[in-house]
Amino acid sequence: MADNKYTPKTIDKSFIIPLYQRLFEWEEAQVLQLLNDLYSSFKKTPESPYYIGMLTAFEASEKHYSLVDGQQRFTVLTLMGIVLDWKGFLKVDDKLRLSFFARKKDEAYLNSLINKSSSEYTNRRMKVGIECIQKFMADKDENFKNYIYTQTTFFISELPKYYNLQDLNRYFETMNEAGKGLENHEVLKVILLKKVTSENYNQYTINYNQYTIIWNSISEMDKCIIRQKEKERQEDYKNRNASIFKETSFGKVFGNYTKDNSEENILSLKDIQPTPKKPSEAQLERNEKAMLSFTDFLLQVLWLCLLKENRKKATDFFNRNKLLETFETHIKNEGNDGTVGIDTFFTNLLKFRVLFDYYIIRLNSSDERNITYSLNQVTEGSDSQSKQSLIHYQSMLYVSTEPHIWLTDFLEYLRDNENTMVSINDSLQWLQNWDNQRWANSNISLIYGSINRYWFWRLDYYLWARRNEYFTDNETKEIADKYVFRSNRSIEHIAPQTPKTESQVEFKEGLHHKFGNLAMISAGQNSSLQNSSFEMKKAYVQAFISKSVGGSIQSLKMLSIYQYDTWNEENIKQHHNKMIDVLIKSFGYSQETGIMVFNNFN
Repeated sequence: MADNKYTPKTIDKSFIIPLYQRLFEWEEAQVLQLLNDLYSSFKKTPESPYYIGMLTAFEASEKHYSLVDGQQRFTVLTLMGIVLDWKGFLKVDDKLRLSFFARKKDEAYLNSLINKSSSEYTNRRMKVGIECIQKFMADKDENFKNYIYTQTTFFISELPKYYNLQDLNRYFETMNEAGKGLENHEVLKVILLKKVTSENYNQYTINYNQYTIIWNSISEMDKCIIRQKEKERQEDYKNRNASIFKETSFGKVFGNYTKDNSEENILSLKDIQPTPKKPSEAQLERNEKAMLSFTDFLLQVLWLCLLKENRKKATDFFNRNKLLETFETHIKNEGNDGTVGIDTFFTNLLKFRVLFDYYIIRLNSSDERNITYSLNQVTEGSDSQSKQSLIHYQSMLYVSTEPHIWLTDFLEYLRDNENTMVSINDSLQWLQNWDNQRWANSNISLIYGSINRYWFWRLDYYLWARRNEYFTDNETKEIADKYVFRSNRSIEHIAPQTPKTESQVEFKEGLHHKFGNLAMISAGQNSSLQNSSFEMKKAYVQAFISKSVGGSIQSLKMLSIYQYDTWNEENIKQHHNKMIDVLIKSFGYSQETGIMVFNNFN
């Protein structure tokens, strides 16, 4: 991926600012921000690149590129080169590396700065930039100066040669209207598509166009690739997905493809840039949101493409801020020596996205307070309860466990069984078995300060699954039935050690931090109820049960606690052991024979 990655030391192209480009506009604050960011990066990781993003260029001649986007950044690099005396960077064959098509005064002024000669004309902003850089660099050592020269890193995206002046003007205007720079995944798209090669030109064109369509479609994570058609029966939708799973090919997903009709279907490189377009009405109506961002999904698929022995060697793999570096390390044109080939990656990108859309839950609101989950997988027969159980279990894992921990193995399981159309019951059983296995033979602490929040969420799932047993009156049954898993939870004492309001609850100090006296609620509710007495918290839950307080229950464990009239040492112990018993039985064990070790009261 280094073929279009440059630093001031390695750049081998010269640029000209075209007629339609605006003037250099950066003020001192923007130049200083870049310098401060560079210095912070140098102090933190002096051997790592500092990325300033993507420059977009068009090959105007054999030796010159028209700089369509990135003038501000490259001009500042030129000003840095003047202050730090980067002779090899500033000129090529005694000609300016950065020149101006229609602003000869600016070009002459820049040349005078490089040659340290006088000039009748002064570009005010360039002068301010030079002074800012000089002042900033006055007390910096040679190591930092060398860091800027060798580690300030940018990518160059070349626009297609068939673009005419009208295309370039339209492209530039689109960039200005968008008002923001490229995301890392947008930079990555340009880099990966440039890697698509073939000895046969026609085959190259087909691969390039197909991979462009795949990327553009998959990048819209909140919109399923294979969507249920209007008035399409559930069984027909299921069968359509089944046929695609058996052969997740480009043609199966996107229909017939020919070179003749490719031009009208393909988004060109200029469309990689961010645009202010609004979601379609259909998308707004469904209000869906994918569980993963596009960046996270790209990393997930690359991880799935790696051999398992090579995964062990990877470090900080799922850090989305290191997306470009991770792909540079693990993906090559052909894929060898433990790396992933470009064709393999795009094939799997499509395959796993189709599986992801059908088998993985989707969020139905971006508002945490009103979030619900849905699943495209079609219910077998009339057993809707199994589907609801699968949605709840996936949402429990979603809020409690990093996605790459459980999603990797689950997607591999789905891929290995794609020809058999995994059922809802099989999916649920597999996830539960996987989840149970990772905790087998564990010694688990449920004491405040060391407890993993996962255990509250897991407990809530099995309280929900057996809600008819644990919640006996109609009001609490209805509340438990509508329970929804949410992230951003905080652990709170039911009866605090030092309540801020009067309380009748008294018990030994050692009981405060036991699992029986703990519940998990939202950070906002924890803030409002923190150190409130048991009586006040119970009144809040009772108001919720009577529907005088809106929303949904924060925790089924909390709902279970407030079935007690009083909160004393005996009830804490009883509740503690009852909840431990629920957890142990969730693994298929009993208190007597279980291999899970929790902190119990005798």
